Amino acid sequence: MTAKRLVLLVEGDGDVEAVPILLGRLLHEYRAFDVVFLDGHPFRVGEFSKISKNHFGEWRRYLKAAAKRGDIGGCLLLLDGDSAMRVEGQPFCAMRAARLLVEEARKEGAGHVFSLAIVFACMEFESWLIAGAQSLVGKQFANRSNEIQQLQEPVPLDPEFAPRDAKGWFRRASKNGYKPARDQAELTRLVDLNLVRQRGPRSFRRLEAAVQELVSAVRAGEHVATPKC
Repeated sequence: MTAKRLVLLVEGDGDVEAVPILLGRLLHEYRAFDVVFLDGHPFRVGEFSKISKNHFGEWRRYLKAAAKRGDIGGCLLLLDGDSAMRVEGQPFCAMRAARLLVEEARKEGAGHVFSLAIVFACMEFESWLIAGAQSLVGKQFANRSNEIQQLQEPVPLDPEFAPRDAKGWFRRASKNGYKPARDQAELTRLVDLNLVRQRGPRSFRRLEAAVQELVSAVRAGEHVATPKC
């Protein structure tokens, strides 16, 4: 079968480079490149509060643009789960927010024209990297711009919820501080994903399940929208 395009929609500047690296590694592990290929130009959509403005008008606009890219098989939206915005009058809940986004996305064809998966990293993308931080010690970046010589703090038992400032944790641990646009992609390239899995971040397991759902849907010639409303 002809491989279908997987379009990525991400939150920040660092994610634009880091998320394709992570997804590429996962798809390689799943031996899925005969089914899907990564679109080379992720959409930077900002945080949940931005794409939910104007009754989710921004969100639907991005989906329309993504759907116009040829041979689309699916879209994956990955955002941080540290939003302070209330959802339906309640404190932010990633699952509630994801279901609202899926409901709006169905108006643009998600689930019947193309597949869609929505994932929130809890609390930040870097929280997953903290889970595998021990594997990063002593590894020099490809451009030699930075290095983690030793961990300044123990790896927390549950990095999804502590520390809340995962970027600050890496600023303290890295020789030359931490800048997402400069360092996030390199950390993603170097981290041991099996160590991340062993730490068991639930939102990382959600990411893996979502990617596998998208791949299975393309392989079966079907369309899904997940999480289900």
